[in-house]
Amino acid sequence: MQNKPFAIVNALMALSYSIIGILLILNPESNFAQMMLPSKGYAYALGALLVVYGLFRAWRTYQKNKDDDDDEEYGYYDGRKE
Repeated sequence: MQNKPFAIVNALMALSYSIIGILLILNPESNFAQMMLPSKGYAYALGALLVVYGLFRAWRTYQKNKDDDDDEEYGYYDGRKE
């Protein structure tokens, strides 16, 4: 079971990855991209990868929280899962 603070941190991290990826795609010639990446193509690729990873992380956080909510609502009487 995941604690509420960890769920919030995971959701914020997923949002952060997606925002950074979108910013890299929209502005591949930013100072960060010019300093860290050799060309605009790498900025687009890294941006797309970050957006996909952010969406995956958001989906995984949602699934984990949904499963935890279902377990609490429909738990077994003796606490065991069969």
